Amino acid sequence: MREALDRPAPFVAVSNYGTGGDPKARGRRLSSEPTCTVTGKVSRLRLEDETGDVIGRLSTAEAGRLQYFPVDYPWSGRDIAQQIGSTMPPLPAAHVLAAALGRTVPDGGYANTWISAPGHARATPARRFSEIAQP
Repeated sequence: MREALDRPAPFVAVSNYGTGGDPKARGRRLSSEPTCTVTGKVSRLRLEDETGDVIGRLSTAEAGRLQYFPVDYPWSGRDIAQQIGSTMPPLPAAHVLAAALGRTVPDGGYANTWISAPGHARATPARRFSEIAQP
């Protein structure tokens, strides 16, 4: 998770949700592990350093990045955390759409195109999909 977020120091992500029926037993995930499930409550995810001190929360850009959106994706409107948590990440969406249309998505092509292409901030997954999907 830390690598995807480009954060220099290790951290622990502490969930807003309790575990095992105990609301005080928050889920904890090390930054060296894969990300937790991103929900509409992602803005409540607390970040702690290795000593347990709170170092903040995920930014909108970071939460979107965990869903495969570019850091500068132009989120707009109200309750952006809910928008991020309700999205189907573009990479899995491309594969679902490709399967439904009997097409394939080239290995690595979609993720690399979406995340690192110049001018991608206003691109849409549908347009990108049509550019790279192969019959």
